[in-house]
Amino acid sequence: MDQDQNLLTLVVQIIYTNNERHLNCAFLDLDKRMIEVCEFQDNEHFSVFECLVLQVNPNGQDAKLTVLIQMPELESENRKVRDILEQCEFEVIEKSKKDFSEIQLSNLNKVLRSNFNTYRIEEQICTQCIQCLLEHTRLYKDDTNCQKFNIGLFNLNKFMRLDLAAINALMIFPKQGIKQFDSGNNASTLVDYLDRCITQMGKRCLRRWIKMPLQSIQEINQRLNIVEYLYQNSSFRAFLNEDFLKRIPDLDKLYAKFYKVASDKRNNANLSDCVKVYQLIQKIKDIIKRVNQELYQSQNSILQEIFLKPFEENLSDFERLEEMIEKSIDLSKAYTGEFIVNPRFSEKLMQLSKNITQCMNDIENVRLETETELGITVTLIESGTYTYIFEAKKQSADEAFRKNPKKYKTISVKNRALTFTVEKLQSTVADYVHYRDLYQEVQQEKVQEILKIVCSYYPVMEQASRLISEIDVLSSFASVARNAPRAFVRPIFTEKKEILLKESRHPLLEAIDSTCIVNDLEMDRKSSRLHIITGPNMGGKSTYIRQIAICVLLAHIGCFVPCTTAVVPIIDAIITRVGASDVQTKGISTFMSEMLEASCMLKTAKPDSLIIIDELGRGTSTSEGFGIAWAIAEHIAKQIQSYCLFATHFHEMTLMEHEIPGVKNYYVSCVTEDDKITMQYKVRYGAVDRSYGLLVAEMLKFPKEVIDDAKQKALELETFEHNLESNFIDEEVPIFNTIDDELQYKVRNSTLQAKERVIKEAEKWKNDLNNEKNPQKRKEIIEKRKQIILKLLK
Repeated sequence: MDQDQNLLTLVVQIIYTNNERHLNCAFLDLDKRMIEVCEFQDNEHFSVFECLVLQVNPNGQDAKLTVLIQMPELESENRKVRDILEQCEFEVIEKSKKDFSEIQLSNLNKVLRSNFNTYRIEEQICTQCIQCLLEHTRLYKDDTNCQKFNIGLFNLNKFMRLDLAAINALMIFPKQGIKQFDSGNNASTLVDYLDRCITQMGKRCLRRWIKMPLQSIQEINQRLNIVEYLYQNSSFRAFLNEDFLKRIPDLDKLYAKFYKVASDKRNNANLSDCVKVYQLIQKIKDIIKRVNQELYQSQNSILQEIFLKPFEENLSDFERLEEMIEKSIDLSKAYTGEFIVNPRFSEKLMQLSKNITQCMNDIENVRLETETELGITVTLIESGTYTYIFEAKKQSADEAFRKNPKKYKTISVKNRALTFTVEKLQSTVADYVHYRDLYQEVQQEKVQEILKIVCSYYPVMEQASRLISEIDVLSSFASVARNAPRAFVRPIFTEKKEILLKESRHPLLEAIDSTCIVNDLEMDRKSSRLHIITGPNMGGKSTYIRQIAICVLLAHIGCFVPCTTAVVPIIDAIITRVGASDVQTKGISTFMSEMLEASCMLKTAKPDSLIIIDELGRGTSTSEGFGIAWAIAEHIAKQIQSYCLFATHFHEMTLMEHEIPGVKNYYVSCVTEDDKITMQYKVRYGAVDRSYGLLVAEMLKFPKEVIDDAKQKALELETFEHNLESNFIDEEVPIFNTIDDELQYKVRNSTLQAKERVIKEAEKWKNDLNNEKNPQKRKEIIEKRKQIILKLLK
């Protein structure tokens, strides 16, 4: 296993009390020496558990997550938990009930910095999970872990909920195990688009932030303040990217190495790592100097509070270390790639260094003597076997050796060059090797001393890593906004329950086509919380609802959004029901998959959630699909009252605007001429009055015979519906002559199944109306039947 790889462990215990499922969790981050705990109630879909797993899963080569879990006994719930775990690439170890025993406080207190009983009450939870964690990792068995760890609370409510369905639907991360579409230089996922980070720890921080959008307006605005400053000050941002961040090493791995040194764990730290710490100190000095220059020109609280003050505190903690490294390591040679202890750091090393220098001088004198004796040019070269030997041209050396052949020992002849040695050189080289080996032995002792001193500063390196990684991400956000083809804007967070996005775009689409169509969105909790979006296939409905969700997500991670105006409230979850597919290996059909997602959506959504639904109800018959789509939309609008964008091809859904307050109709526009369709991709208020499926099929070059057959079948269906309606509007039963326009509209725009029910009910009217001649009585019969029709249409 890679020694630099961080080991993460999540322990999950599922408990059932009073027909409710409670999850107790403990999470260990070995590099941060932190144990975090949380407990929460979950639904049968384990949606909160799914969000937790996604948040702690590192999704990278730098860390490895292991999940220890007590699986649910109920088969359906057991299967659901397995589905969640199988979608993520980490090791899963199943634990039994006996593994969650009472905690041994003596073992726990051995690894904690302070006694467990001194922590807050809310942190003294999930003790059985902590015990399971301790027994699995054996932390308390390793003396190097003594009093190194803290316990904290993992606050799930601090972050917006994002499940795997939302991450995949919004194309936030690459799907695991699936190669992404090659779009050349353009990003294929949101994380690729946002990743302009320079440092490795910045890239890791970006991925954490995207999976954990904030719920605090204050914290979000703190990020936005920095992004806005960097957005407006290109020269300072260029300094950060080119002169500061590019020269920062991977501090996460660096402080982890020195933590292992401090804990006497196996490690591969060396002098080059100490030089990296020294270079970090110099770069901190550089940024402090640059910030002071900026402050001299204009006072700015962001520069003062976010850059100057934290870095000055960090530098003061490093103060003595800088001087020690300068004295102990030969920095002049370090810059050429040779990392050795400065001889002046030790009297013994100083003396050995003098001896080595004297030996090298003696070797040079032997070379000069030999060159004079032979009367030819002699060169000193290194040798793996003899350390140092002489080299000369073969022809010249052969003639010179005849004078005293016994004195010169030939070693090899190659490429007209002859290598040789003499007894005096061998003796002097032997002295050199002795002093050199002794020097290396003493130097290794000194290296360990230096590492022990440097490792005591690992908490300061950790602070620097956190500070610099966050600055790197915020600088990346500013670069994305500044370099976009069209303006990005700072989002405004409001306590009002409204979402306002002017001229919004999909950032990934805009990266491919800078002229993509912009669209607006206005939603508020009372009058416009659910939007029914209709329009032709390929018209842009799916892109539109996704771009709205992405804009909201970007705002919550502290990034500017691709709009000209953005006003958003705090959203507690982004929930998606987009593009369901079958899972053949588990016997789950497309419709069942769709219904499972919809069920989870309805049970997890809250008033402050944003729901995006695309083509719900496609996996079954048209009439049943419409019925399900209507019922779900009605439940969202009336019961949950969350923000919802509902894209559909069921045009009958547009009737909901007249029946339920808060529902509005929108459509994506297009132009048809001579049976040709041109997409405009513009979202407008209102509803479409027809379907464009055949025109889209023609646009996609379907075979002509297929198109003609489809038109014929569509005509037959329309004729059948018209005949049914004609029977209903019989002159002998003057329904449409007597009832109001609203009811006529509802009947004409209802489903075929609903029309059939109305026709059957109308048959009963014939006898009643034919037998009744009194106009007042006839009017009462029609009014009564009207109420029945309204109930049928619902």
